[in-house]
Amino acid sequence: MDLDKRVRDLFSEEMAGKFLATVDTEGKVNVALIVTLQPPPDGRADRLIFGEFLMWKSKENLKHNAKVAAAVVNTKLKAANLTGDFGGFEKSGPYKEAIDGSSFMRYNAYSGVRSAGVIEVREAGQVRSFLPGVAADLVRVGLRRTKKGEKGAEMPPVVKEKFTKLTSIKALAVMGDDGYPRIYPLLAVAMAGETAFKLRSSPYRKELEGIKVPCPAALCLVTMDAKSYKVKGELSSLGGGTFLLRVKEVYNAMPPLAGDLIAAAP
Repeated sequence: MDLDKRVRDLFSEEMAGKFLATVDTEGKVNVALIVTLQPPPDGRADRLIFGEFLMWKSKENLKHNAKVAAAVVNTKLKAANLTGDFGGFEKSGPYKEAIDGSSFMRYNAYSGVRSAGVIEVREAGQVRSFLPGVAADLVRVGLRRTKKGEKGAEMPPVVKEKFTKLTSIKALAVMGDDGYPRIYPLLAVAMAGETAFKLRSSPYRKELEGIKVPCPAALCLVTMDAKSYKVKGELSSLGGGTFLLRVKEVYNAMPPLAGDLIAAAP
């Protein structure tokens, strides 16, 4: 499937938050910040490429399952998401050269990419905007009451602070009925006790309300100062377009400790 030009343009923005969802051998979803996601230099509208860079869990999942999802949110709070099939890694050639030539890879403090991954686009949504409804989302998610549930992972204060910060971009990943993962960008997050988050995303409310819950889910974030964390747990509905994520695992998603487990439920 060819991507709409507006979606391609979003994935072309180097300062946008970009995420990739993969599926492990147990059928559970993982989501990671993949800043190198971009359209290929040959102009093919039915593909995205990305660099093999600090993505150990995602790479391991791709060995066993080619079904993926991707999403992007830019600084103007425009967002898009898609599903696709992983087409393999290329260790040389124009795709790898394009990623190596990006400003992020030229000026980062770590090594370059080992190879360029290829995603064949299967299905894509249109560009959506979080403005002007994000403020209302934040109010609604803050007011929604929750019942006390099972104890989850004790999150460090810095993790709670980053996830509830309105200016951090988050990506919620779940499994679809067709065996493909899905990513839904969101901004409005509030604490529900000490071990759970309340979530809301009006631009993707219809799709979120179609998820069969409770279900496993993963939530990743990136801040304006390039901090990134990830949590995994169980997603359930609170009604009215608001959801609850009970956190069972907390991960660092920043180099050099990307993938390290910070906390887990007892």
